Amino acid sequence: MPARVTVLAVGSVQRPLLAEVGATLTHTFGPASHLGPSQATPVYAFNKDRQQYHSTAVLRRLAQLSQAALGPVVAVTDVDLFVPDAPFVFGEADRDARTAIVSLFRLGHGPDGRPAEPERLRRRLQAESIHELGHLLGLSHCQDARCAMFLSHKPSDSDRKQAGLCAACRSALGMG
Repeated sequence: MPARVTVLAVGSVQRPLLAEVGATLTHTFGPASHLGPSQATPVYAFNKDRQQYHSTAVLRRLAQLSQAALGPVVAVTDVDLFVPDAPFVFGEADRDARTAIVSLFRLGHGPDGRPAEPERLRRRLQAESIHELGHLLGLSHCQDARCAMFLSHKPSDSDRKQAGLCAACRSALGMG
């Protein structure tokens, strides 16, 4: 387990929301979290054809911060993320670079396209942040739909997840 985890904003994300993510990560995994320097909207990663931001490009830029932070970096952004083989992603993690990112963009809406209630959005963000830090710590996807390590394809998948890990995933991390 790392000594600490850095949580930071990429774009316009409120610091109190970041603090909640940090508290959730500390509660779930143990290491203290601290808030890192906010980063500007990643215009360098914008794909004008897709009208989205390439998450891997953002992670490459965040990798420089990971070295300075001496711990994994979990970023939260308000922009719509993608990887080439998918229409969108809620988040992505790069184990080698020790960086992860989670997007509020699609988590913040219901199946009808209306904005999700603030508490539902916070809960989704907590589950997906645990998911991405879990990847940084070596966990793979879990088959338990209630575990944060379950792969979400839509916001309702995140709603089923707990903001925590199942016994098998906890055991895989040596957390008993």
